[in-house]
Amino acid sequence: MKASLVQPVYTCIIKTNKAAYNVSNVITGLTLSQNEEEMAQSVSVTIPNLKDSYKYLYNNISVRDSLYLYCNTGGENHEIFRGTIWDKDYSSDVTKDLTLTAYDRLIYLQNTKDNFFFSKGKSTESIIKSICKRWGVKVNFRYQSIKHKRMILREETVADSILQVLDEVKKKTGKKYVISCEKGVLVIRKRGYNSTVYSVNYKENALSQNTRVTMDGMITKVAIYREQESESSQEKPPKKVTVVKGNTKKYGTLQEIIIRDSEDKKSTQAKKEAKEILKEYGKPFYDRTVEAVDNPYIKKGHKIKSNAGALEGYYIVKGIEHDCMNGIMSLEVETS
Repeated sequence: MKASLVQPVYTCIIKTNKAAYNVSNVITGLTLSQNEEEMAQSVSVTIPNLKDSYKYLYNNISVRDSLYLYCNTGGENHEIFRGTIWDKDYSSDVTKDLTLTAYDRLIYLQNTKDNFFFSKGKSTESIIKSICKRWGVKVNFRYQSIKHKRMILREETVADSILQVLDEVKKKTGKKYVISCEKGVLVIRKRGYNSTVYSVNYKENALSQNTRVTMDGMITKVAIYREQESESSQEKPPKKVTVVKGNTKKYGTLQEIIIRDSEDKKSTQAKKEAKEILKEYGKPFYDRTVEAVDNPYIKKGHKIKSNAGALEGYYIVKGIEHDCMNGIMSLEVETS
């Protein structure tokens, strides 16, 4: 079979301490997932539990062995995943399948807790790089960077600490981010960074589409409170400074609270942040999913163009699952 974008050819290599196994020709199931809620990308591969000269693959392959996945769409192989085998599942029924689930190295950040302290005035980029340096992760930072107030992050996973820092930037700038791991490097970019914008079109490559509208998570009013500056003042209720309202008449009152920085005397920055919150959360949410012919190069955070059913225009991929064996992908998208 000649490799093409419609018929990609995958190469899967599993590296152990003793050998490297090319299992590409015996794969019966292969799925790549980038979930909206998770930082790490995963690959699930199913192969028969074959036997080499001495042992079955189940005995030769262990958790923490390495898995590499390459894709060829005409030309040369492109690495689309490298990671660590995290789960090994063997079924001894008729097919005797061995299923391996691997994650990129960001899985360690999702499962490791730490404490961090950063003094006032540190930039976003310096904080992220400091967190990752402690855990031996290289960073390619291509996102917005602001100056932060003092930050104390206690007993949080390393991943949640990173997300907390980036979420503050998102609130203050209105620019959404996406995190990925590319050849072992943590990359942080603004969403919609891709130069090649792929299309998902009705009667061409789109198979089905679903849209759900919900008010869950909406915010229509933001109350701004003054920061408690001393221990004695913390015993009293915080003082409300002002409120910024959205469309409470239409949707009712759904309130969020933000604490004004002590240096923000006129609440200028706090009001700006409140407006960004209302801009993002002040309307009902559309949960949009689309199933289409697989394209192995579409990733979480990419911009796509669509005219599939109710999806008309440009959208950002929030989450994606590639079913490589069946040539289908499922995408969760939001308006660009």
